[in-house]
Amino acid sequence: MALPKPRWKKEVTAYDTFLTDPKSTDLVIAIMGATGAGKSTFINTLLGKEVAGVGHGLKSYTAHVQAYTYSDPQFPDNRIVMVDTPGFDDTTLSDQEILRRISVWLARSYDSRMKMAGVVYLHDITAKRWQGSMARNFEVFEKLCGQAAARKVVLVTSMWNQLPKSIGEEREQELKKDFWKAMIKNGSAVHRGNLDQMAAQDTVDFLLAKQAIYPLQIQKELGEINKTLQDTDAVRHLAIALQKHLDTREKSAPLLREATADPSLPQQVLENDIQINTVLEDIAARFEIPERMLRIFRR
Repeated sequence: MALPKPRWKKEVTAYDTFLTDPKSTDLVIAIMGATGAGKSTFINTLLGKEVAGVGHGLKSYTAHVQAYTYSDPQFPDNRIVMVDTPGFDDTTLSDQEILRRISVWLARSYDSRMKMAGVVYLHDITAKRWQGSMARNFEVFEKLCGQAAARKVVLVTSMWNQLPKSIGEEREQELKKDFWKAMIKNGSAVHRGNLDQMAAQDTVDFLLAKQAIYPLQIQKELGEINKTLQDTDAVRHLAIALQKHLDTREKSAPLLREATADPSLPQQVLENDIQINTVLEDIAARFEIPERMLRIFRR
């Protein structure tokens, strides 16, 4: 009896990019994090040359998952695959679309029997506060990795050269104590990214030194259990979080309108309404939310 076709393959589009020559001996390290955290810079610094495009403006640069391979003398029988991913809070793509692109790439690598050596999650230490979208996206990242693979994750703080060390250390302690506490408890490590090749290599070596035996939760769900993308923990969590977020914004929108003396809405409020409706349509298409629920959000 033939095995059923993997459901995740229905999510693949003509715009998705994959390695053309995946190998079962490949060791994969995915670089994830918010837009502007320095993911592409980390890869360029590690490899000692600019292979990944880096954005210098307000717009995000990396739109697709891109893989870069290199050889390491310590692992002569393996090829190291560094995976640059689009950042959450992208300026042009929704978080749902970014999660889809990352998920199908990871599912394809699992299907090709590539080994998941680990994940580097980059966080900009200059961020003054742990904002709502930042917390939401990190929670999705936790679900994507899963508890069993947490020990294959390194949480790296970047941009230390852009603020006083004492302030950075204070924020680092807050991250460890509060927001990253669960992942650290499950085995994740915390490193500082100092924009030098040695620091980047130390982080990669730390992951490569561990046995690549644990696939990420999203890979198990799509590759082993054959779930649909919409049924995975990460996507379900994102859908629920976005519904709560939009509900809050919808409740505050009338108050903003009433507080405006001018009958015409301020541009900021108008753009907020447009964004709410755009995201709602995206959620409806991606997560199959009933129209009656959408009407509640639009009130």
